[in-house]
Parts: sequence; C-alpha cells; structure tokens
Amino acid sequence: MVLMPMLHGCAFPGCSTFTLSTYCVEHELLVRALKESERTHTISALDEPLTAELETRGANMATEPGTALI
Repeated sequence: MVLMPMLHGCAFPGCSTFTLSTYCVEHELLVRALKESERTHTISALDEPLTAELETRGANMATEPGTALI
C-alpha cells in the first residue's frame, strides 16, 4: 500500500516551508494581497477614461451654441 504524502513544499519560489495547500500561510497572504492590488488597479484604470470622457463631453455640450442640456 502506497501512502500519499499530505505535506509538500510551498509553491513560492525559494520557500522551503511544508504546507497542505499551494502556499504556506505567509505566502498565501502575500499572493492574495498582490492579486487584490492588481484587481483594484485594473478596475480603477478602466474607470479613468470613462470619467474623463464624460467630463469632456459635458464641457463640450455646454459650450456649443444651440445645445440644450437636459
């Protein structure tokens, strides 16, 4: 009968900690924080052009003669 080992090395490069999951606790928290930071940065970067476009469109509409703002 072959026993499957439960513990294996952390997947973070250079870490020698044994764990049950992919990363040890320290690196799991680090990877989660990095992913959250990237997701927040991506979302805010996507919002900026839309905001700038709306502000520019609003300014252009107000300066054009004969344009009514509703």
